[in-house]
Amino acid sequence: MFSATSGWTEWMYHSIDTGDTRPIRAQPYRTAPQLKTAIKREIKDMLQMGVICPSERAWASPVLLVPKPDGKIHFCADYRKLNAVTRPENYPVPCTDELLEKLGCAQFISTLDLTKGYWQVPLDDPAKERSTFITHVGLYEFNVLPFGLRNAPTTFQRMVDNLLAGFGEFTVAYFDNVSIFSDSWAEHLQAVFQCIREAGLTVKAKKCQIGLNRLTYFGHQVGQGTIKPLQAKVNASQNWPVPKSKKQV
Repeated sequence: MFSATSGWTEWMYHSIDTGDTRPIRAQPYRTAPQLKTAIKREIKDMLQMGVICPSERAWASPVLLVPKPDGKIHFCADYRKLNAVTRPENYPVPCTDELLEKLGCAQFISTLDLTKGYWQVPLDDPAKERSTFITHVGLYEFNVLPFGLRNAPTTFQRMVDNLLAGFGEFTVAYFDNVSIFSDSWAEHLQAVFQCIREAGLTVKAKKCQIGLNRLTYFGHQVGQGTIKPLQAKVNASQNWPVPKSKKQV
């Protein structure tokens, strides 16, 4: 279950409903030479992992390379035109206040982070066609749920909720983060682990926290009957300079 490689579940497939819209085809964006090297590297890695495959479809979205805070590059397709013609799906996203209340009362909390969460959900064939992206080295389509698609968050949250159905008394999930809370640190862990394994999902070990009394969750310290903001955030507010003009206010 613990693996740096994303799993593959058959509990949920993502669909893209564009109605009768004709295929949208764009040309690749102009890219600096050093970024072209990064695109080729990302494509090679995703092909090896089975995340994408070569495509000959009619749809095509251009690619964007977004810099991360750590200096790395985030590869993503620009699906704005596709999203504009995709019919929205409505599905509730958990309220963070309610999640904090549940975790705050717990004596022990464990959190699990699904490895490259979206990539563990496959696309159906029409969605694969619409996920096609174009680069200076050709066309490729996603086999799994990519970032940037409309309705991707709702599909993923629905999948996780279906996965943990029946475990609501001791688990909460916010997209790819699953939290288990109980009065003894090992209680319920085995049941959740078994469910994740049976679903074909994997968990990133270095992002997991197991059997803690308190932990940081959505900018708060929770556990053992307490919910309080992080001290660093409190200090930032307390130390903020007093405004001396309307513009500063």
